[in-house]
Order: sequence, then C-alpha cells, then structure tokens
Amino acid sequence: MGIKNYNTGIAAEYYVLSMLFRQGYEAYLTLGNKKSVDIRVVGNTNTITVDVKAVQGYSSLIVNNVAALPNHYIVFLIYNNKFIDVTYIPEVYIVPSQDIASLCKMFGDQARIFKGAIESFKDKWSVIHEALA
Repeated sequence: MGIKNYNTGIAAEYYVLSMLFRQGYEAYLTLGNKKSVDIRVVGNTNTITVDVKAVQGYSSLIVNNVAALPNHYIVFLIYNNKFIDVTYIPEVYIVPSQDIASLCKMFGDQARIFKGAIESFKDKWSVIHEALA
C-alpha cells in the first residue's frame, strides 16, 4: 500500500487532536484544504489555535504559510521514516507561532524549520497548558 504525502498531514492532525483530548481539552478540527488553522482549542477563559506540520522523514518542515499570531501555536510531528510503523510514536514539538520567524531558514522561496532549531520545544505541551490556563 503506497502512502500519499497528504496522509501524513491528516494523520498528524488527528494525532495532535487525540493528544489534546487526552489532556482534557475541548478541541475541534477545522475543515478546508488551504488553511493555516488546523485545530481550535477551547480553554476555561480563552481559545488558542494550532497549525500542525508533519514530515514522514526527519529533515526540515516547510513553514511558508505560518502567521505569527497571538495564541497561535505550531505543532511539528516528525516520523523519522517510521510513518507506516503504527507502534512508533512521532516526535512532537510545540512552538508559539511568534517564534517561527527567528527559528526558520530560507531556501530560495521556502521557509524551513530544522529539528535542531526546535529541540528545546520537544514535548512542550506545557506551552499549550500555560496558554489555556
């Protein structure tokens, strides 16, 4: 069975949605093909938005359409070439959108984030907890 690239994004969005539900948040997947908000998360007093970016491999992720907005977060999932291995748990990085510009590198007309640049954000679900507190 061949894996299509868009399957990575869809699987990643549902993975993040599942993780948010497991942490007790009310979260909603947004619909549309060209969107910069994949998930809306409702807290006790405020709402945040999440954009999910995923890669089957382990190199860079494209962030061309990321907008630096308050209460907007980018969740990166890296599958390290193990996307089809359902026992593998992807690496997760939670980054405030306002930090993206300082972390990315330009390659022609593509803005990219490398894993090394976001290492300090690995498994930082606390970023979302604090935003929704």
